Amino acid sequence: MIAVACELPALWVTPEGMPPTLADLVCRLPEDSPAWEPCPITWAHEASHFLSKGGHGIHGLYWMDGHRRWVPVPPISTERVFRAIPNDKRGSIYKTYLTQARDPYWRDRPTMILDEWLAYLRGSQVRKELAWTRRKETTTYCAVCADWAAVLYQMSLSIEGYNHAALRDVCRDILEECREAIPEWDEMSDAEF
Repeated sequence: MIAVACELPALWVTPEGMPPTLADLVCRLPEDSPAWEPCPITWAHEASHFLSKGGHGIHGLYWMDGHRRWVPVPPISTERVFRAIPNDKRGSIYKTYLTQARDPYWRDRPTMILDEWLAYLRGSQVRKELAWTRRKETTTYCAVCADWAAVLYQMSLSIEGYNHAALRDVCRDILEECREAIPEWDEMSDAEF
């Protein structure tokens, strides 16, 4: 039971003209959600996090249209995954997330990397929908997280009994969305799953 859809109904009607990705995300949270940010790209990123959900051995990622997609959490420390990321794939946000990887909630949940990757993707989708040329860092960080996810996936292959095919499928689907949202994607990341 890995890719189970879980309905997250819309709680309110968003204003007309809001970028579709942002509208889909924020309408599933209370109107006064602390995910709110003045920048729509940051708001989408944070809302994506607020809609993800951890469980015993599984991690739910918000997949849009009111659905969550579940992926098994590899039994490996998050910090260990971060330490395995090659220097040339770490990017400028590496230290921030390495520190976050030590947090008690994320310490044994390396799917944090997928959560961040998806959040940067949602910000990138909003950026595209707004036709913004600014806030390029959201696409850059999206590509960095894809590279991190590739390391996580490679490490998962050696874990006996772990359902790495489920992780691979989720990563491939996120990668496909990245290519749709970010035209220069293949120049930014060579992540494969």
